[in-house]
Amino acid sequence: MARWTVRQWLPALALLWAIPGCYTGVENSADDVGEDAGDADGDGDAGGDGDGDGDGAELPAPSPRIYRLTHEQWENTVQDLFGLPEPTGASSLFRDDPQTAGYIFDNDPLSLEVDDSLWTGYRLASAQVAEQVIADPAVLASLMPPDAPSEAERIENFTREFATRAYRRPPSEDEVSELVDLFLAAPSMYPGVDDAFVAGIRHVIEAVLQSPFFLYRVESSAEVVGGVIPLSDYELASRLSYFLWNTMPDEALFAAAAAGELHTADDVASQATRMIQDPRAADMAVRFHYQLLKAKKIKGIQPSPNAFPNLPADFAELAYQEHELFVRDVVFGGGGGLRELLTSNESFVNDDLAAIYGIEGVMGDEFVSVEFDPAQRKGIFTQVGWLASNATSVHPDPIHRGVFLSETMFCNVIAAPPDVVPPVPPLDPDQTNRERVHAHTGVGDCAQCHNTLINPFGFAFEGYDAIGGFRTMDNGQPVDTTADIQIDTQIVSVNDAVELVDAMATSERIHQCYTRHWLEYSMGRNFDAATDFALVSRLGAASLDEGASIQDLLVELTVSPYFLNRAAEELP
Repeated sequence: MARWTVRQWLPALALLWAIPGCYTGVENSADDVGEDAGDADGDGDAGGDGDGDGDGAELPAPSPRIYRLTHEQWENTVQDLFGLPEPTGASSLFRDDPQTAGYIFDNDPLSLEVDDSLWTGYRLASAQVAEQVIADPAVLASLMPPDAPSEAERIENFTREFATRAYRRPPSEDEVSELVDLFLAAPSMYPGVDDAFVAGIRHVIEAVLQSPFFLYRVESSAEVVGGVIPLSDYELASRLSYFLWNTMPDEALFAAAAAGELHTADDVASQATRMIQDPRAADMAVRFHYQLLKAKKIKGIQPSPNAFPNLPADFAELAYQEHELFVRDVVFGGGGGLRELLTSNESFVNDDLAAIYGIEGVMGDEFVSVEFDPAQRKGIFTQVGWLASNATSVHPDPIHRGVFLSETMFCNVIAAPPDVVPPVPPLDPDQTNRERVHAHTGVGDCAQCHNTLINPFGFAFEGYDAIGGFRTMDNGQPVDTTADIQIDTQIVSVNDAVELVDAMATSERIHQCYTRHWLEYSMGRNFDAATDFALVSRLGAASLDEGASIQDLLVELTVSPYFLNRAAEELP
């Protein structure tokens, strides 16, 4: 197995060590897209008054200069680097990455470290991939450079071309020279490979897949212009591709970077618009919402067979399939925005889900498009996946439903519960689920948060049982779905979940919170109220007032100063 020598590793590691460390973002203050979403500077004025910390100027927050590829990005990049028909699966050799507390997504550079265990996985995976590549005649042929006047020139052409694509930028002459040395040293290391050129390719592949310049996105630009550091064309190509596609740039992006055609916002907008039409962008939107909406929980739904004896065995799988089909259709099928995500009464079901929804005429396992009764269901939060994944095995769970909506969709900051909280007691025969939860949480120390930031959101969804079925009765008594909820600056009285999601769709705070999450996902860090509010406010207004689609928001995000530049200041 190939290993880099100390001479080859030290220049790379020295550069990475010289770059300041990852951004250690903190949770937003209660004054910005949180407790008081409209006040960026804490002075009670929604418009702010300053320059970059509340006056509307859009300046990037301090950020890292190195981003380690996530395991999924590693798989996607290897697949695209070699033009493989499917992922290699070699990332199964990697230990799991930890989830950063307080950060929703999986791309926080602070947690993406390389320890001994992961480094061993990288080494084993590089050897496995290299062996797979040279064993595939078609893939190997795609790597073979054309004939050249000399063998030395042909070797150099291969190493330069391969390193350019693997590092997502042109290699330096020293880097090319080192890779050529590795190529020439290969025959003695692979006695079972008869062709010396093939052995060289294998050795270089192993080395490059272990290089920090493959495993990390490195943004080395350092020139300060107008108070920020503009990114180079190649750096922007990688930012675009790993944001919108979760993988390396394609040939069009490489060509644009090489030609200096990613140098303006118009250039970037043109590429972003093109890339959003690619199926990989739809996959990215599904991934974003999968993490934002905690859709992994849908796959783990386990309703009680005693309470729901007729439920299909694959209910969790079917519920997730509906969730994914709905997200894809809203974002890319119909070019919808947040409003459609929250209020569309169209979805996709098969016969088993149709029975739960009370829809007649759907036959077979194939998913088909249906319309729900808009008086009963609207949007993703009235679908069985979200409802059942925020329920116990027997009863709906207004606490978890409420906490999720309050924190994730309204960006409210809810204090941690006391260390010892007794569980909600069993349901009494003459008690509804709502009455049980209110009696347990609506009095005493718990009441301050539960009666304002949690329970009202959850109680509006009491019209849906533990598997998301619509109901009007609970334990022999009428269901109470009324709630008084603070939305923006007003207390809004709603009769049920449908009225709540309609109110959410017209909320300035909701649209700002949603665009805030897109900013966090694209930048790989938490929201920074001092610098980010201007962009979040502008994109939130576009979503709310202009009906901007999610695709429109993504393009606007890529041409913002946040995306095109780094902050001149970097946190250690």
